[in-house]
Amino acid sequence: MYTFLIVLMLLLPIPLYFGFKALFENKHNRRNALALKVALDRVIRRNKLSISEIDTFRNRIIALDRKNNKLILAEHRNSVTWEKCLFLGELGSFTIIKEMDQLTGCIQKIVIEFNFNNDLVHFTFYDSSNDHIRELPTRVRKATYWKNKIQHQLNNVKASHRLEYVL
Repeated sequence: MYTFLIVLMLLLPIPLYFGFKALFENKHNRRNALALKVALDRVIRRNKLSISEIDTFRNRIIALDRKNNKLILAEHRNSVTWEKCLFLGELGSFTIIKEMDQLTGCIQKIVIEFNFNNDLVHFTFYDSSNDHIRELPTRVRKATYWKNKIQHQLNNVKASHRLEYVL
């Protein structure tokens, strides 16, 4: 009987630790999600947007407004929310950048770099210091997906401008 109680007392702290850890992580994630939602709502109201597509990655949001040709980027880090609403008509170029670790050859970061009138804007899809390695393949596909989505929208913007000049 005493052996059972001793074993129980020794093993009970382990599930309690993981339970409390999960509880506090979940609270932190909810706080980040709420801050991102407030920032996104603020950008939508300020610019009178209608979001047609949105993607969320832990503490980052990327969204597209096809009607107004705007790209919305938001990130919440260290209790600070960063947000940008960018007009695709001003986009000069953009590319996916994969930063590799020189020693291991592993991908450290996946970033889309936007060039708006010589003003560089970076949006991180994967960062090995914050994201788990098992998320890497999904984030690579998401970065490629968004690059194609933005390129398609950019082609539509340029085609509509050409039509305006012809008329």
